Amino acid sequence: MGMSVNSQKKGGMDEINVTPLIDVVLVLLIIFMVLTPVTVQKMSSNLPPVDDDPPEQLTPPPEDQLMVAVYQDGSLALNLKVETDEELEKDVTNRLRGRAKKTVFLDAHPDANYGRVVGVLDMIRMCGAEHVGFADMKDDGPAKMPDGVPVPAALPVLVPG
Repeated sequence: MGMSVNSQKKGGMDEINVTPLIDVVLVLLIIFMVLTPVTVQKMSSNLPPVDDDPPEQLTPPPEDQLMVAVYQDGSLALNLKVETDEELEKDVTNRLRGRAKKTVFLDAHPDANYGRVVGVLDMIRMCGAEHVGFADMKDDGPAKMPDGVPVPAALPVLVPG
């Protein structure tokens, strides 16, 4: 309890000394800041192994592998064959049907619209893909088949009916 030095009244002060309270609160704040771990949520992804040697020629991926590309202008391609959203959704759904391993790789241009890439990712998941791997094939984004180069046709898909 503190005492007043220049007061008319004699006796103790009726005010609380808050200095020790502030000290205790600051010490507790520092303790909680140190002990609270900083948690960062990460999105799990399956990245292909790093390959330092770029491929010499542009070849489509194997028929059993599904590679969806999102280009800078927002267009989409399945195994280097440019398609519309509806065609891509139908093709991915048909090609995933009946597979034991339902994995699709997504390769997006670095300057592609983020919302577009996330929308394509959601569409791939809705088509039945259990695992979506992110491919980073080139620094300047996914490649397109040059004009005049035929894209191999996909194997026929049997639809039960």
